[in-house]
Parts: sequence; C-alpha cells; structure tokens
Amino acid sequence: MTEKQAEEKKRDWPLKLLALVCAVMLWFYAEAEKNPLMDMQFDIPVQYVNQGDGYVVEPEVQSVRVTVKGKEVELSGLRSDDFAAVIDLSDAKIGTADYKIEVTSSGKAERFTYQPMKTRLQIDQMQTKDVPVRVRTTGALSGDAQFSSTEVIPNTVTVSGLRSLVEDITDVETEAIDISTLTGDTMVEANLHLPDGVTVQGEQRVQVHFVMQAEQRHVNAEIELRNLPAGMQAEMSRTSADVIVNGSAELLNDSQELNRLKLYVDASGLTAGAHVLPLQLEYNGSLKVTEFRPQTVTVTVTAGDSPAGTPVLDGTEHDNDMMVE
Repeated sequence: MTEKQAEEKKRDWPLKLLALVCAVMLWFYAEAEKNPLMDMQFDIPVQYVNQGDGYVVEPEVQSVRVTVKGKEVELSGLRSDDFAAVIDLSDAKIGTADYKIEVTSSGKAERFTYQPMKTRLQIDQMQTKDVPVRVRTTGALSGDAQFSSTEVIPNTVTVSGLRSLVEDITDVETEAIDISTLTGDTMVEANLHLPDGVTVQGEQRVQVHFVMQAEQRHVNAEIELRNLPAGMQAEMSRTSADVIVNGSAELLNDSQELNRLKLYVDASGLTAGAHVLPLQLEYNGSLKVTEFRPQTVTVTVTAGDSPAGTPVLDGTEHDNDMMVE
C-alpha cells in the first residue's frame, strides 16, 4: 500500500464510524417502530387480610391504579389478575387511621408504580345488645279512663349493628299506638321503630297489653249453704255478704259477669249445734275479688226436716241475686 493510499484510508475512518452510528440508530428506530415503549394501567381492587371477627371496614378508596412501563410485546400478556393490592389488618384498631397498601405482581411485570400507596380506613365492629322496649303512644284516653299498667311482650329485645350505632342505644320504642279508641283492657301488636343500620334479632313486632285502671265496686251477694247432711235443718246468721271487686267499668256493669260470683258455706258433716264456718268464694271470671265481709257465718244445725225458707240446705246451686252499690 502506498503512502498516499494509507493517508486516504486514515481520512475515511470518521466517515465509516459515522455510517456505523447511523446504522445503529436506524436499527433502534426500526425496532421502536415495530415494538414501541408504552404504558399500561390497571385498576386493582383492594383486599383486606387478617381482618378481625365482626370487623367492618369503610375504605376511602376501593382500588389502586397500577402503571407498568415496557415494550408492547412485553406488556401484551399482562392482565389485572397479575397484580394484587392488599391491606394487612393484623394490627387494626377500632377507629379511623391510615393504612399502607402493598401491591404485588405475579412476576410478569417487574417494574411498575401505583397510586395511592396508602388509604384512610374507618374500622368498626358489629355488636349485639339487650335493651328494653318502650311503648310510644299518641292520642288520649276518653273521659276519666287511665291505665293501671302497660305490659310489653317481650319487654326486651336484642339489637345488632355497628358498635358506634349500638353503644348509645338505651331502649327501643314501638311505633306510635293510638290509644284514643281504647275503652278497656286491650292487647295491641306493634312494630318496633329502629334507627337506621340497626336490626332486631328475631321477631320485629311486640305485643302491648294495656290494662285499664281498675274501678272498685261493692256487690251484695247471696250466701248459699251447701252439703247439709240429710235429716238436718239449719239456719244461717246472715244470708248475704259484701263482696269488693276491682275491674273495668265494662265488667263491673255486666250482670252476667257479676252473677258468676258465688259465696257459700260448706256444711259437710255438721252435727246439731251452732257452728262458725268460713265464707268461701267460687269464681273464675275476670274481675279481681279483693275482699268479702264478713268472712265467717254462724250456722245453727238442728235435727229434723228443713223449715220452709231456709236458704239452700241441700247443696243445690241457685243464681245469685246481687245488688251493686
């Protein structure tokens, strides 16, 4: 090679280097056109692990956005299922706090970012509680009527709900019951009125027994003499007694109900002579008998046939003739 040719060759190498660089750049450009770089995004739902029994989570966000950068051919097989967004609640406490979100990949994507990286959670716990039932009424009783008692069946119920809702509940009231039409003892079914988010375990209705304040009456009841031995006759020191009964005005004015009151003395096995016998009551009605006066009757027994006019000497029952005072 001549000196001239060598000199020319030295001058050619920068051109060759430039050509090589251009060729490499053209190759990268062609590759980028054929397999360009791109971003792919996925919305991944947030899951909770190690959540305590009965815990209820109210999240600020429901999902995180994962962004993956890479070549199209590398990202084409990615799916949202390749990622998992998890919040560990091992150390969670009741209340509101910030919790870290961890996103993991199945391995198909090594480089990715996600937002948000943490979220605020409000954590509460389900709770049950036994509380009394309170009767709510509307309207007013007519006249001078009054309730002596109001019985609720059942009188307590078990409520369930978030602790923040249940802990301040001291009772549960019924729906408003109109008492303006009640005239006597009445059993009413009523729904329970519950705060939003609170439920009752079991039946959602209760029975309310309204008991009217009892009035008092004195009833003059005839006394019967029962089971007088055969061949004997008897006379009682009195043939009627004062019976004091309590109840509603409706029952106290019901003659059929009053006639069910039976006062008697039992003369079984009596021999001749005077006997002080206890006055006894036979009654299975709805009135409440508080007292009867007197509580004893003197029965004088003699041998012989019963004289005319002697009250009930043979045990036969008769209807009472009663006077209400």
